[in-house]
Amino acid sequence: MTPGARPRILVVDDNDAGRYAVGRVLRHAGFDVTEAENGAEALRRAANDHPDLVLLDTRLPDIPGVEVCRQLKAAQETSSTPVLQMSASAVDVHSRVAALEGGADGYITSPVEPAVLVATVRSLLRIRAAEQALQEAALEWQATFDAIRDGVASVDTHGIIRRSNQALPALLGLARQEIAGRSLDELVPAAAGDPPLVKVLESLRRTSMERVLGERSFLITVDPMMDSADKLRGGVAIVTDITERKLMDQQLRHSQKLESIGLLAGGVAHDFNNLLMGILGNASLAMDSLKDPKKARELLRDVVRASERAADLTRQLLAYAGKGRFITEPVELSELVNDLLPLIQSSIPRKVRLMLDLRPDLSAIQADRTQIEQLVMNLIINAAEAIQGESGSVVVSTAVRRVAADELSTFLTETREEGRYVALQVIDTGCGMNEETVKQIFDPFFSTKFLGRGLGLSAALGIVRGHKGAIKVTSSPGQGTIFEVLFPASAEAEVRAQPREDTQMVHGQGTILVVDDEEIVRSVLRQSLTHAGYDVLTAENGAEALEVFSQNANRIALVVLDLVMPVMSGEEALPRLLTMKPGVPVIVSSGQDEKECMRKLSEPRVAGFLAKPYTPASLAAKVHAVLN
Repeated sequence: MTPGARPRILVVDDNDAGRYAVGRVLRHAGFDVTEAENGAEALRRAANDHPDLVLLDTRLPDIPGVEVCRQLKAAQETSSTPVLQMSASAVDVHSRVAALEGGADGYITSPVEPAVLVATVRSLLRIRAAEQALQEAALEWQATFDAIRDGVASVDTHGIIRRSNQALPALLGLARQEIAGRSLDELVPAAAGDPPLVKVLESLRRTSMERVLGERSFLITVDPMMDSADKLRGGVAIVTDITERKLMDQQLRHSQKLESIGLLAGGVAHDFNNLLMGILGNASLAMDSLKDPKKARELLRDVVRASERAADLTRQLLAYAGKGRFITEPVELSELVNDLLPLIQSSIPRKVRLMLDLRPDLSAIQADRTQIEQLVMNLIINAAEAIQGESGSVVVSTAVRRVAADELSTFLTETREEGRYVALQVIDTGCGMNEETVKQIFDPFFSTKFLGRGLGLSAALGIVRGHKGAIKVTSSPGQGTIFEVLFPASAEAEVRAQPREDTQMVHGQGTILVVDDEEIVRSVLRQSLTHAGYDVLTAENGAEALEVFSQNANRIALVVLDLVMPVMSGEEALPRLLTMKPGVPVIVSSGQDEKECMRKLSEPRVAGFLAKPYTPASLAAKVHAVLN
C-alpha cells in the first residue's frame, strides 16, 4: 500500500444486500471498496487489483470460500494479502478452525457490529504493514550484507554456517548452496596447532586468525553472539582474502632489506676499494719496474688478480643492492653467451655437459655488458655445481617472447609491464631444491654447500632488478632446477663491438693535483702519474686541496678528486675549485656507484669519473683523454 493512500478492500459475497451493507460500512470508515459476487471473480480481481485485504464469505455459489482463500495464499502475487473470512451460517467452532487452518488471517460471524468489523480490518492491515516493513528491512539488510566485499557468515555454536553473503562463496570458489550447513573449519581448515572455531566461539572474545587454502591466505575474524540471557548462540565470521596484502608486505620487507644492504654496500665498497687501490696500484707499478725477474712478476701478477677478484666482490655487493655501476648499451644475449663460452667451459666440472640452444639474430637488450656477463656466469656455474660431482647437463637457451602482466606476477620483479622480452633460461639436471631453499636462494651468503659461499645469486637478482628485468626459479628435490630471466627487448638494434682495455701506460705532461684521504691511495696515484710523465701535488681532504690549489692555480692542469673525505668532502670542495679557476678539468673518483655519485653532485662541469679500484694505466689513459 502506498503511504498516504486509502486501503483497498475486496468484499466477496454472493448476497447483494450483504455486499452493500458491508461495503457501506467500510467506505464510511475511509476504505476504497471493490466487490465480487463469486469465487472466480474474486480470484481474478485480487490478481489484477492487488487489494490490501480480502473480506471473504465462506459460502459462494461456485468455489467454497476456504478454497478461494487457499488459492489466494498459494498465488505469489496475493500470498501476503490478509484474508478475513466472514459467515452468517457457519458459526460453529469447526468451521472457524477449518477457515483459519486453510490460511485465513481472521474469522468473524455475521451479523457483526460495524465498529467490530472496522477494528478487525484495521488490525489485520496493521499486521500486514508490520510484515511488509519487516520484509523491506530484511531485504535492505540482505542487500547490505551482500554488498560487503569480504565474506561474511553467520555460524551456530558448532561453527556450522547458517547463512552467508554472496562474497563468501565467491572467495572460496564455491556455489552459494554449497556453503550453508557446512562447517567453516571444513571450508577453510585451521593450521596444525590452531584452535577450531568451536573453541574460538567458547572464548566469548573477538578473535582473528590466519588460515591458508591452497595458495591463498585468509584472515578470519570471529565475533561471538549472545542471546537475551547472555548465552552463546553462535557468531559472525568475517573472511578476508589477504593473499595480495601478504605479497605486498613481503615485497616491502624485501625492499627494506635491499635498502639496508645498499647502505652497507656503499660503505663497504668505499673503504674496501681504497685498500684495493693500494694493492692493485702498487702491484701494477712493481710489475712495470721489474724487467727481468720472472718469478717476482708472476707473484705480483697473482696479487693483481686477487685484487681484481676482491674488486669484483664489491661490484657483486653493489649489484645485489641494485646500486652497481651500469654503462648501458645494446647487448645481444646469444652473442654474449657465445663469447663467454671458453671461460665458462674452464669453470665447470668435466662431467657436466654444457649444451646451448641460442636463438640467432636475437633482439638486443639495453644493458651493462659486464654486469650481464657476471649474471650469465653466476647462473651457469651455480647450475653446474648443483650437479654435485655426478654426470649431468646444463642447458642454456635464449628466446624472444611476449610476456603478459599476469605471468610477470610469478617472477621476482619490480615491473608489471607486459610486452616483448628477451628470455635467458638455464636448466640443470642437478639435485634440485625444496620450497624452503628456493625462498632463500637469493639471500646474500646463503648456500646449500657451506657458509659464506658468496653473493653469486643475490648479485644476479640485483643485476636483474637494475635492468628492470624479472627472474624466476622452478625447482623440486631430485628434479633439477630452472632459472629463467627476462629482460625488456630494446628497440635499438645495433650492437657495438667491445673495445679491449689498453694496458699500456699513456704518457703526458703537466701538473696534476691528487686529492684523497687515504695515504696509500695518494701514494699510488702520485707514483702512477709521475711514471706517466706528470708533476703531482697532493692533498688529503677538500680543505687542504683548496689551499694547495690557491697557491698553484696557474700551473695545475687537472684535479683528481675523491668524493668521500673527512674535514671537507670532495662534493663540498668541487664548486669552490671551479670558482677559483673556471674551466679546470676535474676527474671525480669514488669506490661507490658512478650514477649515484653524479646524481648527488649535480655538477655538469665534471670532466670524468674513475671508479675505484683502477689500474695506473686506466688512470693515465683517463687523464690523457681529458687533457687532450
